[in-house]
Amino acid sequence: MDDKIYFSKNCTIFQLCAQIGINLPCFCYHEKLTIAGNCRMCLVEVNTAVNLVVACAMPILDRMRIYTFTKRVRKARENILEFLLLNHPLDCPICDQGGECDLQDLSLIAGSDKSRFYEVEKRSVDNLNCAGPLVKTIMTRCIHCTRCVRFIMKLVVIMDLGLLVEVLQWK
Repeated sequence: MDDKIYFSKNCTIFQLCAQIGINLPCFCYHEKLTIAGNCRMCLVEVNTAVNLVVACAMPILDRMRIYTFTKRVRKARENILEFLLLNHPLDCPICDQGGECDLQDLSLIAGSDKSRFYEVEKRSVDNLNCAGPLVKTIMTRCIHCTRCVRFIMKLVVIMDLGLLVEVLQWK
């Protein structure tokens, strides 16, 4: 039996998995946008790397073995999802998306039922209509995947939207 999988040149692990029917979780990936790898939800384990790799940014190499659902991968995704939900509003179950939210779906599949950050004060963000009529933004629910920024820059070719990350100094 031939267990080899054939793929096109310059194919990433994420694209190959989608091609053969393995759905990797991801928030920042879109086939028409540049690869960012910001959300880190598509982490996989490969035999050629010591650390977990981001599947949407890693090209396929010869003789690469890819593991998409090991205990290490599941724990990493759970931890990443915990950080993504750290500043997410608590009214998520009653939000207007009504079950059509990728974040809700993935938190049920890959998330944990508890958080280690119950005493952390959530950051508050004003809900500004900053993207205009082309991109709908709900800034109070932003997880910094940068899809809106990359869409505006690459497809609409307007450099009016960006992302500013605040760097905190630990005392």
